[in-house]
Parts: sequence; C-alpha cells; structure tokens
Amino acid sequence: MAIEPLTPRETDFINTAADGIELIELINHPNFRLHLDVKAMTGSESRPLPEVIKASAKYLHHFHANDPNLLGPGMGEVDHRPIMKALKEIGYKGYISVEVFDYSPGAETIARKSIQYLRQVAAVA
Repeated sequence: MAIEPLTPRETDFINTAADGIELIELINHPNFRLHLDVKAMTGSESRPLPEVIKASAKYLHHFHANDPNLLGPGMGEVDHRPIMKALKEIGYKGYISVEVFDYSPGAETIARKSIQYLRQVAAVA
C-alpha cells in the first residue's frame, strides 16, 4: 500500500510528502510506502520537486507523472527534466505512470505525447 499526498483542494489529510512520511514512520510496516504525484506536489509542496523527491527516496514506491493542467507530462508548464533527474539520482526503479484527468485530446494522443516526452526528458536527465 502506498499513501499519495494530495493538495488541500482535494483533502485535508496528508498534503505533503513529509506528511506521508510521518504517517509511514508511525505505521512502521515495510509494505506501507509513499506514492508521489507531480500535480499534487506542485499544489502542496513549498520546496522544489527534486528536493522533495530526494528527501522521500527511502519511502518512495510509485510515481505519477502529470501536470497541474490535468493533462499528461509535457502537455503543460511543468518541466519534468529535473524531476526525472532526481528520480535517477535516488536510484528509483519503480513504475512511473501517467495520470490525467482531462481526456479531451484523446487517450491515444495523451499516451503517445506523454511517453514521447518522458523518454525525451529521461534521456537528458
């Protein structure tokens, strides 16, 4: 199980990675981990996202690549290069999934553009 911090617009419980880590440490079970999400982090975290990722390395189990505009990575304002670089630096080997909420461009378009963009930024990170 992995706890996903969300923005204060979405919940009043576990809004930052630090909040999630605090709960993980309280529960103290090896199968309870952290799930980070770019959209949520941009709406909740006061530190740059690469810093949050590095501080969360010990607990990180899953990662959502997306954008606050509710589309996929590379389809909004967030530069995912420093994010991918931070994931590489911490040796993250888990899944990176694309989570979107606005499907107006079409699922195939979103998937194609997101995968292409993530491959591009991962290559230079």
